[in-house]
Amino acid sequence: MPAFIKTISRFQVSLNTDLASSRLKLASVLYCSGNLNAAARVLADVERMYHSKVKAVCGFIDTEGDKDPQVFAHMISDTCDTVLSEPPFAFCVRFIRQEAQCAPYILWFEMNRGMTEEEVAQRSHVEKRWMDSAEIDARTFLHYLQYLTYGGLGERNKQLHSFEILESYILNIRTAIDIHHGETALNLLGHCHEMEGDYQRALFIYDISLLVTNKNNAANWHVQRVQRLISNL
Repeated sequence: MPAFIKTISRFQVSLNTDLASSRLKLASVLYCSGNLNAAARVLADVERMYHSKVKAVCGFIDTEGDKDPQVFAHMISDTCDTVLSEPPFAFCVRFIRQEAQCAPYILWFEMNRGMTEEEVAQRSHVEKRWMDSAEIDARTFLHYLQYLTYGGLGERNKQLHSFEILESYILNIRTAIDIHHGETALNLLGHCHEMEGDYQRALFIYDISLLVTNKNNAANWHVQRVQRLISNL
């Protein structure tokens, strides 16, 4: 069995650990290896299953209700009759540095988010457990990866639709409160604006990301990079 096929087959073991994260990681591997049609099918499958009651869960960062058992009890009771076979939660998607080739390159900056040794030294005990990896909320990554994949396939209308959904989800206060890695979500949105050629809007989004946290934030790298792009125009 070819190594790539063997790697893909191993994903089947973990697909049902939650609703989205393992499937999204599989889609990312497919996208990064050039299998865009297969990636699009996996992403469409995830989007189909992403019902309104899905709860985002992070192993490192808490948001309101994350530790309230009543939240999960209510969530499960509301969904058990209609989506019994689909877990009502989605973990964050995580790429460690050894998996960099399996992730879109913009996430490599998240793995190297500290600009100085001083910044790295300021990380809390919990932050040290994940800041050398790329951690992104599942729904944010879903729409970002759709944007990349549809763009690669030349399906411009679908690409723009994914972009609009991503921006609405991240910038809408009613949904943004459920995002655990807000600065990373904003960085991906800023990168979409970059790819659209709107560098000023990208800088604006990166500045918002820096308002979330101005230390240990890959937006610091992005601002410098985009400013160089603008100066070379």
